[in-house]
Amino acid sequence: MMEMLPFVVFGVAFLALVVWMALRGRASDRARKERLQALGFAPCPDETAALVEKVTRLENNSEYRYTVEKPHRASLRGQPAYHYSKFRHRQGHIVGADELLIPLRRPSPQGLMLFVKATGIPASTATKRIGAVATGAWDSQPDDLTRLEIPIDLRHTNLIGVLGPSGAALYDLIEPATLSALQHVGDHGVLVVVCRGEWCSLAATSPRMPLDLDKLWPLVSGLGGSRE
Repeated sequence: MMEMLPFVVFGVAFLALVVWMALRGRASDRARKERLQALGFAPCPDETAALVEKVTRLENNSEYRYTVEKPHRASLRGQPAYHYSKFRHRQGHIVGADELLIPLRRPSPQGLMLFVKATGIPASTATKRIGAVATGAWDSQPDDLTRLEIPIDLRHTNLIGVLGPSGAALYDLIEPATLSALQHVGDHGVLVVVCRGEWCSLAATSPRMPLDLDKLWPLVSGLGGSRE
C-alpha cells in the first residue's frame, strides 16, 4: 500500500491542478464578459456566420478558412462593432487571435495591412527586420497585397510594416490622422491591423494574450463610423 502512496499523491495533486486551471479559466472568462459588458458589448451568437463572412473578406486568403467564437457586439457612433476570437484553419493547423472589428472611414476601399509595435520597444534595426519578416511572402498574407514602403516621416514610429495593393501609396489608403491614432494600438495588445472596404480589424497575437479593451476601446471610438 505504501508503495502506491507517491502515485496517489501525484494523482491528487494533478487533479487539483486541473480543477484550479479550470476555475481560473472560468474566472478569467467571467471577468472578460464583465469588462465587455461595461464597455457596452453584448453577446451576439446569431451574427457568427455573418462575422465569418466579414473576416473572410477582410483576410482575403484563399489558403485558409476562418471561424469565429464568442462574438460580442457594441455600438460605435451608431454603427456595429464586434469583439470575438478568430481562428484560421489550414490542413489541421489552427491559429487563433483575439480581435476587435470596427467600421472605419478611409479614402480607399482597397485592402491594407499594418504591423505595429508597442511604444516601449524602440525603433531600431531589429524592429525594421521584424517588420521585413512580418511583411514577407507568408501564406497567411492576403492574396492581393504586397509589401509597401513606409513613408520617411513614419520610419521612427510604431509602424513597422505595411502591406497594400501593388504600386499604392500608404496615404492614399488611409488618412494621416487615422494612421497616427492607429499607431498607438500596439500599446494595448494589437499586433496587426487589417482594413478593407469600410471595416477594420485589430488583432492580438493569440486568444491567450487578449487585447486590452479597457484602453483600446476609447482610442478607437473616435475612429469609427461609415463613410457619408
